[in-house]
Amino acid sequence: MSYYIIFFLSSFFALIGSFKGGKFIIYILIVILVLFAGTRLNIDNDYHMYFKTFYYIEKSINEFNERIIPLEWSVFFLPHFFGQFFTDKASIVKGVLLTYALLGVSTKIIAIEKYSKFFLLSILLYISNLFLMMEMTTIRAGVAAGVFLLAIDDLERKDNKNFIIKLLICFFFHSSSVLFVIPWLLLKVKLNIKFYYIAIIFSFVMAVAKINVLKLFFLDRLFPRIEIYFKMMEWQKNEGTNMFNFRILFALFMVFVFMFFYKKLRDIKYFDVLFKIHIFSICIFLLLSSTAEAFSLRSFELLSVVQILLYPMIIHIFTPKLKFIGWTVIILFSLIQLYYLVEIADIFKPYKSWFFN
Repeated sequence: MSYYIIFFLSSFFALIGSFKGGKFIIYILIVILVLFAGTRLNIDNDYHMYFKTFYYIEKSINEFNERIIPLEWSVFFLPHFFGQFFTDKASIVKGVLLTYALLGVSTKIIAIEKYSKFFLLSILLYISNLFLMMEMTTIRAGVAAGVFLLAIDDLERKDNKNFIIKLLICFFFHSSSVLFVIPWLLLKVKLNIKFYYIAIIFSFVMAVAKINVLKLFFLDRLFPRIEIYFKMMEWQKNEGTNMFNFRILFALFMVFVFMFFYKKLRDIKYFDVLFKIHIFSICIFLLLSSTAEAFSLRSFELLSVVQILLYPMIIHIFTPKLKFIGWTVIILFSLIQLYYLVEIADIFKPYKSWFFN
């Protein structure tokens, strides 16, 4: 019930925060979500890995760089930062996890407040999926995705300097941020939208043919993390990714909707950038579908952070009397996402927290 409670409680504060003068309520929302995610205790698949990593972090940078499995700089510096204030290692780990949650939650909610005209709907989309998958599981990717979301305005204005600064911050938290470079380059080229549609078709053909593009272009040799995912796939005897999971099907549905109304929507601020990144995220998922499931899904999730800003724009395609249809679609999708993650996916154990319990 804790996951449903946090969803509906957040929805309540988001509804209040949607009104003018709701800044204080938004800050309350951030605090609630940060405490919920940042104080959790062994309820997700990655918790033990992070706990051990931060608990037994190397004492020197040289030792850290000699790790068999390389990690990002934030993994080294944050525990050592809190080590200046705490001698108890458990307290250091708590501080690090709380910091990741603070950065992941605040960057996304600030971006939502800044960019989204439908604050409530964006919050529903965020809480029902990415909050659970990132801030409570893939915490390093969660921060990187939040910083990337803040960079949408840089992509819109072609502000390369500020985008690169944010990109470097993303790399500080997660090496998979290299994926953010590709949409930046594509948007600089200013390709016609029809080439993005062709890219989806091409990606689907590659996925059906089960062509491993990473091995085809020797990317597994260039990026050690990719090689690790391949080994995991062999250990688990994973034959690939389900290309027709619910989130991908809905993502494709939204592509068709926005494609049909593209001329009507393309002049809305941020729509074109968000839509093209959304298409690219699907292409990446399809192209990586013959690799390890975790790799393709997490790559998709990293880029799909734009969905929390893009999907509510479906409201714009309806006349004033029919806008309730768009609201209904987003609310139902959010509820289904939440139900799937809590009841079906078997990702989370019953919620426990050192703060709330």
